[in-house]
Amino acid sequence: MANRPKLYRPPHQRTRQEQKRDADRKRGSARDRGYTVGWDRASLAFKYEHPLCLGCEAVGRYTATQVVDHTVPHKGDAVLFWDRDNWQPSCQWHHDVVKQILERMFARGKIGEAELKLNSSTAMRLTLQYAVEPGGGSKV
Repeated sequence: MANRPKLYRPPHQRTRQEQKRDADRKRGSARDRGYTVGWDRASLAFKYEHPLCLGCEAVGRYTATQVVDHTVPHKGDAVLFWDRDNWQPSCQWHHDVVKQILERMFARGKIGEAELKLNSSTAMRLTLQYAVEPGGGSKV
């Protein structure tokens, strides 16, 4: 079996690992971004009140809430951060896959705030499009 040739990276270009480390350093820790003990308590209470992922429920699945997601990214705005109307229950997969795509679309102006909800038509389409389990089976 042939080996893949080494990829050339110009000396001035940082590796992906270095780029990720720099981005994390600029972003700050979760505690620096407002995810304090108070947030831990509030999010735990929200998860108790909303035990199922909104995105999974929208397509007929029942998955436990693992993440309290800010529907509209708060970007450090404390008022938006603590606005419970801006919170939605999410499983890890919906938060890490579907919501990230939605946020990029929102940042480019392709969708409005309402489409950031995990039960929006755009989110449901993305869920069905990207929902593949390891081994090729459908997640939904």
